Amino acid sequence: MDTGSGSTKVEEKEELKAVVLADTFDELFQPMTQNRPRSLLPLCNVPMIEYTLEMLALSGVVEAFIMCKAHADKLTAYIKQSQWARGHAQMKVFVRSVRHATTIGDALRAVDESSAIMTDFVLCTGIVVSNMNLSKIVAAHVANKKRDSNHIMTMLLQETTPGHRRQVKSDESVYFIDPSSSRLLALNSHATVPRVRTTVIPPEVITAHAEVEVRADLTDTCVAICTPDVLALFTENFDYHIMRRDFIHGILESDILGKTIYAHVLGGSNSIAGDSDGDAMAGEGLAFVSHSGYAACVTDTSAYDAISRDLIGRWAYPLCPDNNPGSYEAYSYSRGAVYKASSVRLDRESRVEHHVILGASARVASQATIADSVLGARCSIGEHSSIRGSHLFGDVRVGRNASVESSVLGERVTILDNVIIERGCLIGDDVTVGPNVRVPAFTRIARRRMRKMGSPESMHDDSDDDEEESVWADAERTESDPMDGLDQFDRQAVGAEGVGYVWDNAVADAGSDADSDYSDDDTDQRLRHLHTLGSTMADAAYPESDGDGSADEDDDDADELAHLSPQEEFERELYLTIKRACDDNLSASKASLELKSLRMSYNKEQDEMR
Repeated sequence: MDTGSGSTKVEEKEELKAVVLADTFDELFQPMTQNRPRSLLPLCNVPMIEYTLEMLALSGVVEAFIMCKAHADKLTAYIKQSQWARGHAQMKVFVRSVRHATTIGDALRAVDESSAIMTDFVLCTGIVVSNMNLSKIVAAHVANKKRDSNHIMTMLLQETTPGHRRQVKSDESVYFIDPSSSRLLALNSHATVPRVRTTVIPPEVITAHAEVEVRADLTDTCVAICTPDVLALFTENFDYHIMRRDFIHGILESDILGKTIYAHVLGGSNSIAGDSDGDAMAGEGLAFVSHSGYAACVTDTSAYDAISRDLIGRWAYPLCPDNNPGSYEAYSYSRGAVYKASSVRLDRESRVEHHVILGASARVASQATIADSVLGARCSIGEHSSIRGSHLFGDVRVGRNASVESSVLGERVTILDNVIIERGCLIGDDVTVGPNVRVPAFTRIARRRMRKMGSPESMHDDSDDDEEESVWADAERTESDPMDGLDQFDRQAVGAEGVGYVWDNAVADAGSDADSDYSDDDTDQRLRHLHTLGSTMADAAYPESDGDGSADEDDDDADELAHLSPQEEFERELYLTIKRACDDNLSASKASLELKSLRMSYNKEQDEMR
């Protein structure tokens, strides 16, 4: 810019930084997170934090601050031995312990207090998977901020079709967006159960804008571009605990603050991503351009399974198992989306069907079947056993004639002969189950017992085991220890040779969903099922509400839905999809897209659709 004296002032480009929230302050992955933070759990045999850091490095971030409460020492040790600690690393990564934080708001207030962030920054969780370069979105955010002085945040939202496996089952959100500027005008969120037939539209949203998009097909990716004002607002408002329920709702509904939030919709036609020169559009003059990409957050085990299937199916290409971030095991890709490490051993007559990852030194015995599953390093599957829709971490042993359906098994888990693990089970590290037992659906088994004491916060994924009010008891205590209250392990549930304790889900649900306004016990139980892999809407069948609490007329429908088998539910959804396409007079291309999404969400073959 010419200063008038012949000199030229060059505007120096600010270095981009990021704040990564490693804690989620819920218990949706317990007991898998007893021994490590959620961000270090493997996703397709790669720690989840690696996907997040890879996205940030690709986006030009020079410094990333990981805010961690639980197991901060383990996360620090991991970063020190990773590629991010090397001298030539393109991004510096710092781990900051926030031991006394109990909410996301507390963690962000700690960031503000440290004064580490003084310019616009990327805010995300440590469990984000994305193939995107955020640099253009950041440039558009900066350009829009110059035109709108009240602009403090740009949210990254992913468009999903109805019934898609990545669509959040436990929450329904309606976004009200101004299509001319991509400004977020209002957000209406509520739990899936009890069902609500109506949504509330603020009158000023309609009266003050010529056109409003009402979107119920968007999923929050847990990625946002923020100004330092966001941190200051958290510091000034100690009642801000949760990002969406407290902060975003508070900003959108406040007439005093006068701040604005914008949305970048991945897959939409009006996604703001603007070029670095910030070319203005007509109307409000805000920079935005069409853009697409993949971004998702591993909010629960249902999302964990869905994102894993996306990576295996190459929907996030070039992010896929044979092109993993970091220096992890190399895989060869073969027909049917099967990825195998070079040291895998497959016995004669073993069956590896489709959408499978076999980690280093994994072994599949004769007559064993693996489908839609991920096996970690050194896993061993016995003869005549079946693993379907499941995720096995490292060193898992499965005996003969066993079955594991849509479940997660932690490290060093042993499943003995003739054991059936039904869908939705979470089995923590070092647990042994069997022989000759059936583990019911949605059961959680841990090496250590859950104590029915302490605050709800102490039951979160983000609680260290050595905290003063820990809810965990060492499994190594003998039956003579008066604190145990049990003679031994839960033998009836885990088997005669089993090692582990079954958790009481009703107790765990005390802190299950930190982002929910609903605390009714029955509702919490239904929502818990929806957070778990292998669940369907039938698992949370609930009378619908018309807004005034009246739902008696829907009792019969809810009961009928609850008794549908997965195949019956699929056939029902297929019928309703075709009927809706006919009733709404959809074009052939749109109807085909709906049917394709339904087929993918239920993992069906083309012949089954016919």
